[in-house]
Amino acid sequence: MTRNLQVHAAMEHFDIVLALVRAALESRSPRASHQVERLRDAIAATNKDQAAKLSRLLSATERKQDLEPLSIDEMRASAKLARGYLPGEILTKNTAVPRDKETSAPLVRIRFPDEARTVAPVLVPAMQEAIADLLHEWNRLDQLQRYGAIPNTRCLLYGPPGVGKTELARYIARQVDLPCVEVRLDGLVSSFLGTTARNIGALFEFANRYRCVLFLDEFDAIAKARDDIHELGEIKRVVNTLLQCLDDREGKGFTLAATNHEHLLDSAVWRRFDARIEVPKPDEDARARLITRFFPPLDLSKEAIVFLIWLTQGLSGADIAGMARTVKRHLALHSDGADGAVRPDELLAALRRFVVLNTRQFAPDQVGAVTGPRTALTAALEVAGLNQIQCAEFLGVSQSTVSRSSRKSPRQGTKQEKANGHE
Repeated sequence: MTRNLQVHAAMEHFDIVLALVRAALESRSPRASHQVERLRDAIAATNKDQAAKLSRLLSATERKQDLEPLSIDEMRASAKLARGYLPGEILTKNTAVPRDKETSAPLVRIRFPDEARTVAPVLVPAMQEAIADLLHEWNRLDQLQRYGAIPNTRCLLYGPPGVGKTELARYIARQVDLPCVEVRLDGLVSSFLGTTARNIGALFEFANRYRCVLFLDEFDAIAKARDDIHELGEIKRVVNTLLQCLDDREGKGFTLAATNHEHLLDSAVWRRFDARIEVPKPDEDARARLITRFFPPLDLSKEAIVFLIWLTQGLSGADIAGMARTVKRHLALHSDGADGAVRPDELLAALRRFVVLNTRQFAPDQVGAVTGPRTALTAALEVAGLNQIQCAEFLGVSQSTVSRSSRKSPRQGTKQEKANGHE
């Protein structure tokens, strides 16, 4: 009976418990995971929603571990296996790159493994699992061959702008320890008849000659549907050339492509890829990790982080990075804090600057929270999951002031109530 009362009391402050759980799981300690599992099992009978949130955190931690950068030994082993599987010469920094014959501009940019970042990208759980499996294939080529299977050599990444498709492609190339031959396909398009198809042929001839990862960015620029009534006959010849080049590259190298407009792709091009992975905008957990990655060295309170998670809903990773840069610039000019300490009013002023400059990226309630009256901000903090004590702490006012403000604001429902279907 006493134990049940203790669990019930703790769960009244579940948002604090959740923050503590996140911090504990960051340690990657098996003991911490075990204790979180015990907590989940203890509350499962009385609150399934809270137990489910703990389960999702545990699952996300496991997948995050799967996507950690490979060790040096693992990368060397993976590269050795790749060298045995992929044909081609070694690509060096002295290798001449293909150029457009009309303008002499280089058709590609090469990123070598020692030039790439090794920080794992922040992804939603389903994406983490998919990319981890893709990397494991290239780290276990010998096992695949025993089963008569081959690794995935063609992968299409699609999703809205700013979600990290390009960074993800570079990360994959780094993990298999191969140079990444990057090309923006919109840069291959030429006004001269036949030049675009010739550029594509030269690009693939170069990539097939050397052992590398070929990354085709802005893929929809030349892979458009051939039945598009707005395109001329040249696009049909270009797409046919692309299809032939993709077929000829089979077994010669690893090909990644990225597009913001997957609906524009020709269906035959779409079928050429073994894996077609959607890269969505970050969910709540991913936004929390992006905030902790981009906002340091700012010293944000846990209430500020909770509010930022709510405020960044609907934003891409690039948007959140841009927000962090704007906030830092504003604080550098207007804050009198030391050692990264940030007062709530300073943070809100900096966020107001970003929201005003990027209003179209935000929902009306998000805009109102940082540009409107105190009642709108109070309502937003409660929707974000803060109780009145935490709201008062964040705003630097008394709890009674928050209570009065809350009574004046329209009832929106807390995050927990919305999750339970109540308004």
